[in-house]
Formats: sequence, C-alpha cells, structure tokens
Amino acid sequence: MAYFFLAFIFFVALGFYYPYFSLFPEFKAVTFIIHIHATALLLWVVVIIVQPFLIAYKKFKAHRVIGRFTYLLMPLIIISSIGVLRQQYHEGVERHMTSSASLKTLFTSATELLSIVVFYLLAIFSILKQNVAFHMRYMICLALVFIPPSLGRTLGYWLFMTQYHTYNISILICIAILIMLILYDRQKKLNYTPYIVGLLVFSIFHVFWFAIGHPI
Repeated sequence: MAYFFLAFIFFVALGFYYPYFSLFPEFKAVTFIIHIHATALLLWVVVIIVQPFLIAYKKFKAHRVIGRFTYLLMPLIIISSIGVLRQQYHEGVERHMTSSASLKTLFTSATELLSIVVFYLLAIFSILKQNVAFHMRYMICLALVFIPPSLGRTLGYWLFMTQYHTYNISILICIAILIMLILYDRQKKLNYTPYIVGLLVFSIFHVFWFAIGHPI
C-alpha cells in the first residue's frame, strides 16, 4: 500500500503541471490563496506517502510526530480550500454565470473537501480510541479522495479527455479500489467497515453529481 501512495507523486506532477507548476517562477494570475492551498496540499501528499513507509519500517515515533503535525495542516487545507472555492465562485459570476450555475461548478471540489474532512475526523477518532486498523483504513479512504483531482487533471490535460469523462473515470477507479479492499479484508476475515463508509461516501456524492446535471 505504501508504494501505491507513491504513485500520487506522478499523477500530482502531471495533473497540476499546466495549471500551476508550469507557471513557475512568475506564477502570473495565481493568487496568494492558491499558493497557500497548493503548498498545503503538496505537504499533505508528502504526509500520505511518508506515513505508510514509517509504519513499514517501524518508525512509530516519527509517524506519531507527523500525525500530530496534521492537526495544523488539515485546518490550513480546509481554510485554503474554502478560500479557493470562494474565488472560483466569484470568477464564475464575473464570467456572467448565474449564481446557481457558478455554485454548481463547485460541486466536485466541495464534495471532495467534505470527504476529506469526514475521513480525517473518522481516522483521528479511531486512533484516539486506539483502533489502529480503522485509523489506517480511513486514511486510505482519505488518500483516495485525491485521485479525482490529480488523475482527472492528468487525463484532461495530457490525453485531452473531457471533464465529464475524467471525473467519471476517477470516481469509478476509487469505487473499484474500495470494492477490492473490501473483498480482500473479507477474505482475511478483517473488519472492513471503514471501506464500506468510503464506498457509500463516494457513491452518494457521485449519484448527487448526476442528479444535479453533472456539473464540473
């Protein structure tokens, strides 16, 4: 699983090359809140890559220290995400979109943020209850939330696929991974409740996305 997380580097680099990294060093038209948001998310990617390796190599103290660091990092991700959503909403209105239409375009980003908060809180609650197994599984669910924005952008920018298709593919990959994890845990007679929760969250948001006209 640790090496699976390592693949995030590849997709994050590709997915955010054109909208962010390619603008280095001038970063024209990139606002301060986007810089904060990008930095916070890059730090989070580092965290979700490093933490499984620390566990694998029995560096439990370092794992706990980094885990406590997320108590500061996660609020920064939430606050900066809200700031970016606010900016995107006003940009939509400035492009003469209606208020409701501009709000609809924020649906996927807003549900991704909500998913992050839900899985993170469940992961923290689990570890506070000393339920390491649930903590690990909720953190895996949390990591999966980053597949749609990174893989979706990779497919869009590099393979010229429409956002409708990239989002569908990304979400279906997340759902497929969760189903495989459920089947694996079931075979091993392990408690896979967190994966069921993850599957419900991804599926419900995907259904709602279709229900309101699959906006991007």
